Amino acid sequence: MFLFGIVFILVASILFTNNLSGRETPPSFPGHPVVLEVPQVKEIVGFVRYGESLFDIFKRHGLDLNYLDRIVSSSRRVYNLFRMLPGRSYIISTFVYPDGNRELSSFKYAIDDTRFLQVVNLGDTFKARKVEVEYERRPALIMGQIEDNLINAVGDTREHLKVAYELAEIFESEIDFVTELRKGDSFTVLVEELWHDNAFKGYGEILAAEFVNNGRRFEAYRYELDGRAYYFDSKGRSLKKALMRAPLRFRYISSRFSYRRKHPILKIFRPHLGVDYAAPTGTPVSAAGNGTVKYAGWKGHYGKCVIIRHPNGYVTYYGHLSRIRRGIRRGVKVVQGQIIGYVGMTGRATGPHLDYRVKKNGRFINPLRMRVPRDRPVPKKYMADFKRYIKKTNNLIASLKRQKGSLYAAKSSSKDIKAD
Repeated sequence: MFLFGIVFILVASILFTNNLSGRETPPSFPGHPVVLEVPQVKEIVGFVRYGESLFDIFKRHGLDLNYLDRIVSSSRRVYNLFRMLPGRSYIISTFVYPDGNRELSSFKYAIDDTRFLQVVNLGDTFKARKVEVEYERRPALIMGQIEDNLINAVGDTREHLKVAYELAEIFESEIDFVTELRKGDSFTVLVEELWHDNAFKGYGEILAAEFVNNGRRFEAYRYELDGRAYYFDSKGRSLKKALMRAPLRFRYISSRFSYRRKHPILKIFRPHLGVDYAAPTGTPVSAAGNGTVKYAGWKGHYGKCVIIRHPNGYVTYYGHLSRIRRGIRRGVKVVQGQIIGYVGMTGRATGPHLDYRVKKNGRFINPLRMRVPRDRPVPKKYMADFKRYIKKTNNLIASLKRQKGSLYAAKSSSKDIKAD
């Protein structure tokens, strides 16, 4: 009897322990375990070809055209996909199921270097939005000397062209980059390098710059006020002026301001109260300053012309345009740098150029010699912070220069060793 009790306790403890640790084998019943059909995610990565539309892209990759209208209509208020540009990248993500069915899950299109359009399939609807590209920003120096022009000095790659244009824009109120550049002029630019997935993607903002032109030294520091960025010199004076001396980038002067010029068509001497900038047809023309459009249309020998009224008695004229930009009409307000038209040779002209004129209080003045007021300086309450920012920036520039010098010395030493 005692032995039977011991055996009973041992069997009961084994059964109890198994219940605590779970079943050793799973229960068996029909339909278990359930097999899930997991779709395979596939991405189509490509670049928009010249003349190609989204319809062409879908056909080329064999995608369901029923998705096309839903993507275009959902993104219409965010970005017009009929304006896709050649060379821009896109990514189309799809779910491919075991039975061969393919479902589009998202579409991405690079609007520019900093933003992309993202359209996501939510099942019953598509949602579109613009997304900022998250770059790692690394400070870097671009330094050089002028031999013939700014573009060749900075570099003619797409990334360097952006830097050259922005550098000219920063100093345009101080230096005319056509008439005043000299061989041997030098520049130093502190600029952001944009990196993504450990790959260089281009240049971002110019943080600071120095330009030595014909012995004169100019400097610029990017500083934010009220959420907007401006460029100031080391004394806090703005580099932006009320009017630009030239509303074009990288052009040459074909005719200067004169009270007695021989007209190229009429062959008679008469005043030319403006500056002619020769440039290829279609070159963008910008508003020289903030103002209101006074006239936009055909104006006799000026051809297609825009006239803008600015504060403080200034009026600017833009003649011989090939076309006036849509939306530029009488009464419309424009801001400095806004594109208002494109270079042409309408009216009385022998070749494509812009006839740029400036009036001050009803009298034409020479745009290349006019003196216009600067924009607002750094407010006094921010000057202490601005000075600290300049010191920090200059220390960074000095550090990067030392690194460049060390790298150059190392490369030179390496070449000497190989030569030996």
